Amino acid sequence: MSFRVSLLPAAEEEIAQAFHWYFGRSPFAADAFRTEVVAAIDSLAEDPLMWPADPETVRYYILRHFPYTIHYEVTGTDVIVLAVAHQRRRPGYWQDR
Repeated sequence: MSFRVSLLPAAEEEIAQAFHWYFGRSPFAADAFRTEVVAAIDSLAEDPLMWPADPETVRYYILRHFPYTIHYEVTGTDVIVLAVAHQRRRPGYWQDR
């Protein structure tokens, strides 16, 4: 089964902001961040149910090399990325959206 993945505009903005932050420090790090985020989001189309869910059924994928977590919901065959949140900044802020 294949899932259709979409990102909320706020999640897209978080990716862009993080990319620019890393780029200001190292273009290499920025490229590595983008590569890891894109691969993680692409993997959600294959098997989004493999990652754990919190009590509100929001699932999360923790990046391996960067301090970010992808929070997403699965409804039928749709995956909606709610946030790409830094793990140490304002935990849970994205839940107020």
